[in-house]
Amino acid sequence: MLGVRLDDELERRLTSVARNQGRSKSDIAREAVRRYVDLHDEALRAEARRQSLRAAARGWTAEDEAWEALAAAEEDRPN
Repeated sequence: MLGVRLDDELERRLTSVARNQGRSKSDIAREAVRRYVDLHDEALRAEARRQSLRAAARGWTAEDEAWEALAAAEEDRPN
């Protein structure tokens, strides 16, 4: 279960959209969160694929110090 506090304006807009669509506010919020998570989860997978392809193109394997250094640098990079 998740509780979310909305500012008054967003609450008003959500209520209006829910009423116009004949849906519950929870249903709309659930859909919005699902889309957000799907988008960002896919972005994380795409970044992992990009890094793997980059390492493979350089001939690095998981045992290479260079790969470990690259991975450490990526972890330290701000989001």
